[in-house]
Amino acid sequence: MNKTALVVGIGSNTTDREFRMQSAIEALCGKFTDANVSAVYETQAVNGHDAPYFNAVFSGMTTMTMEDVIVWLKEQERLAGRNELENIEGQVHLDLDLVIWDGRIVRPADFDRTYFNIGYRQLLAEGAFQYNV
Repeated sequence: MNKTALVVGIGSNTTDREFRMQSAIEALCGKFTDANVSAVYETQAVNGHDAPYFNAVFSGMTTMTMEDVIVWLKEQERLAGRNELENIEGQVHLDLDLVIWDGRIVRPADFDRTYFNIGYRQLLAEGAFQYNV
């Protein structure tokens, strides 16, 4: 079965954001192989007024389809308590976005943001994307 490389942006800005980040990282590492995770770091909310975020970037490999990965990521968000009301209020328990799939940028806006680039550049510098498929 072929494996596909993926890169996921992780974020949380709730008061328990450290716990949320650690739980998400553990879930990602348990689901995908060849896991690499950047350090967790703080960034300001893009809108300039919501609470600061903790962010990280995860890379790994999977035999799942892109659609199935996205469904799984959204289910993890839901299990962490994410809902429409929290989006309106600027509280994000957990944000998991598939940014790169099989070497293609699938979320260009996220790819260009500081909150993604800090962790992505760290993983690049550490050689995280040199997979043996």
